[in-house]
Amino acid sequence: MSADLDLNVTSSEVFLYIYDMSKGMAKAFSQMFLGKELPGIWHTSVIAYEREYFFGSCGIQSCNAGETILGEPDQMLKLGKCQLPYSLFLEYLSSLGDSTFAPGTYNLMEHNCNNFSNELSLFLTGRPVPQEILDLPSEVLNTPIGQTLKLYLNSLSIRPEGSGVSFSSTSEPRHIQSPLSHQHNSRSIHARESTPTESVPQSQPLVTTSAPQTQQKPQITTRDLNMADNETADTGDANETQELKGDVETKAVRRSYKYDDPPVVFKDVDGVTAIKKLTELLSDQISNEQHLYLKELGEYLVSESGAWALGEEHLDFISLLLSGGDGKFAPNVPLLVLEVLQAASLKDDIVLVLHQDRKDHRVMSYINRIESLTLAEQEETAKLLCNLCGQPSTFDWLLYISEWAEADGQQSSNSRTTTRAAVHTVLNDKLTTLQKTGVSLIYNLALKELFEDTATELATAVLQFLHGDLPEDQAYMCLISISRFMAISYNDVPALVKMLGPDLNKFKGLSERVDKIVDEVNTKLATLPSLSTGD
Repeated sequence: MSADLDLNVTSSEVFLYIYDMSKGMAKAFSQMFLGKELPGIWHTSVIAYEREYFFGSCGIQSCNAGETILGEPDQMLKLGKCQLPYSLFLEYLSSLGDSTFAPGTYNLMEHNCNNFSNELSLFLTGRPVPQEILDLPSEVLNTPIGQTLKLYLNSLSIRPEGSGVSFSSTSEPRHIQSPLSHQHNSRSIHARESTPTESVPQSQPLVTTSAPQTQQKPQITTRDLNMADNETADTGDANETQELKGDVETKAVRRSYKYDDPPVVFKDVDGVTAIKKLTELLSDQISNEQHLYLKELGEYLVSESGAWALGEEHLDFISLLLSGGDGKFAPNVPLLVLEVLQAASLKDDIVLVLHQDRKDHRVMSYINRIESLTLAEQEETAKLLCNLCGQPSTFDWLLYISEWAEADGQQSSNSRTTTRAAVHTVLNDKLTTLQKTGVSLIYNLALKELFEDTATELATAVLQFLHGDLPEDQAYMCLISISRFMAISYNDVPALVKMLGPDLNKFKGLSERVDKIVDEVNTKLATLPSLSTGD
């Protein structure tokens, strides 16, 4: 295998590394203090794609296997084998690093390294880590001697001994260098497999490793990381893009929102009820296997993190339902499916399902046909897009710039499709509630550092919409969007305001916040000599 791990790798063996944080003291003294013998105080990490992944107070980090400051693991379990593109796995880690396992969320008792290892193991293999490992913190640390251990363990910071990668909630995966960096003499994963290890008591049918032939361990590089920063810098130009190999998406190097305002999302959607209605409507129109897909979609909605159970077959099924089954299904079937997708988009790991659609673009192809959809479908589609703006990873997915071809040969991209849907919905005057949702979508998009041409296109649509008589909330969202688009496109958007827009002063008096934003826009316009109003 080459020294660089290819992003197109689609499978990996998965191992659990187990470290005794007590360095043998738990086994030696637990009988005396606790009345029973404990084999150790466990810290765990997961080995996948020849890297070690672990969680601590700094969030998710990774390094070459066995190269944390803990050195070699005390024990090792083979969890199984995953069939998952390496690029998708990296996106999953970024998603976790943005949400459930973000820096600062570590809690020794309830949200620790072992919980992270369990989450990762379930996602990759469908198997949990041994329950004894998960139960250990409450079993030990609630005792008097455990309180002393708790102070000690809380003071520890597990980190790579050499160079590693951190998956932060405020930036892309980035290279880190331990202050204790030095050359570490570490055997490969497969070499360790030949070393006998003590088995952890198991409540699950996990197997210890055998001893296959030793192989050279590949090393990760900057180009292997989805949107990793340059090794010598932690930040990059907001408009910079980085191409990934194969059919992996290209996205802008930006993950956090530019502004603090929360995006507009539609949380009241009841996806579970929508699933029940679909089951009734399609009872005799779909196969038993498709009924199973529907059931699994429902299970995903109520699970904490079940995206690993959904695959290509579920996306094919969703596409079939959105198409109406070529007229076979009831007209409200696509609407119910959109409700299911809206509910799913509120889940932290939905981006993993979306990334499985990166080849066929089923969901985006449907959205790209928004002009031909019924008005009700257009409105539900706009709500779906709003909900996908609700978390950084899915928001980024909406703005991917990698081009793909529609069935008719026309080129499109996620960014172009999202912009097209936003423009169409805000200007479609056949349904006022649709326009209102379109305003919310454009307001959400204005929260990000968009590309200049996107900001200009969206601003053009907003300025046309502003010619109408708008309620205060819509006027405010439109005006603040214009102000933010002006900060992206310093020349074109202000010029458009002068050429296309109504006199923004007509909105003064609606509210204090509207007055404030109108004054801000007018001030910006006045500072540009060629656009001075001359008032």
